[in-house]
Amino acid sequence: MRLLIITQKVDRADPILGFFHRWIESFARQCESVTIIGQQVGEYAFPSNVSVYSLGKEQRLFRWRQVIRFWNFNLILHRKYDIVLVHMTPIWVVFGAWLWFLLRKRVCLWYEARGGGWALPVALRFVRKVFSATEHGLPRSSQRRVILGHGVDTDFFVPAPDKREPDLIVTIGRIAPVKHLDHVLRAFASLPGGPRLFLAGGTITKRDVLEEESIFALLQELHIADRVTIQALRNEEVCDLLQRASLLLHACSGGLDKVVLEAMACGCPIVSSSHAAASVLPPVCQASDETLIAQAQKVFVLDATERNRLSIELRKRAEDGHSLAALVAQMCKHMS
Repeated sequence: MRLLIITQKVDRADPILGFFHRWIESFARQCESVTIIGQQVGEYAFPSNVSVYSLGKEQRLFRWRQVIRFWNFNLILHRKYDIVLVHMTPIWVVFGAWLWFLLRKRVCLWYEARGGGWALPVALRFVRKVFSATEHGLPRSSQRRVILGHGVDTDFFVPAPDKREPDLIVTIGRIAPVKHLDHVLRAFASLPGGPRLFLAGGTITKRDVLEEESIFALLQELHIADRVTIQALRNEEVCDLLQRASLLLHACSGGLDKVVLEAMACGCPIVSSSHAAASVLPPVCQASDETLIAQAQKVFVLDATERNRLSIELRKRAEDGHSLAALVAQMCKHMS
């Protein structure tokens, strides 16, 4: 299979999208060649059968120039690929559908998020398959949908019991309203013994910046500012944080958040109020917005034996149902 992947960003250092670097590596192991067109390109290191092209967002090119580049690359490179996979950005399906139709290229979409705007229902008319991790991940009905689970590199995200820090609590992800960080902070503030919280995340949009300001205000209101660290991390650094943490607090709405699966692969105990996460977590890790505080308190004080048993179960669930290698193999099978 000769695959073309269209994605937002190719940058293994990026705290939000750096994980996709490992996806590309996995596709490279299963495909004859992989061509990447990224809207923005930063740091990467791929095997010799991977080629990377940028639409120039990192150079601050106007959007219309990025679209022209997109069409040019697809024409110039058309002999290097047979199948197109668009990752998370249905607008590129809309822009590319007419050209791929003329070139007789099969088009698939990966989408796992809320919303999608006007571009998503339009894109669904042109794709052969649309992949999502869970039933919550595609906010539109489609007979072409294939639910495959998430892909987590379980060879990279591994347990390291000796690194656990009993007083370290973490929450990971972009600082945005959909993450419901106010619920997370209130749950953290209720935990006994004065633990520390590391919030690994940053802002992207103006709305995120407003959310960050409200988070800082809440830290003061709850009197926990001196116990909370907020810092964006490289994707590689997330693994170390999850290996050290004694608990991941999570309240994101929408599709299945990959950080839940990364924590599971690391054997890190979790308490989540996400409906999507409930499909992969054991009952002790599940909560609602109303029970998040009580459930967090319960898991935080588990004794060593119960904590170890939970860690082993979480790791097994991640390996059995959401390994990256298995996901990519299934996607390749459906696309070919």
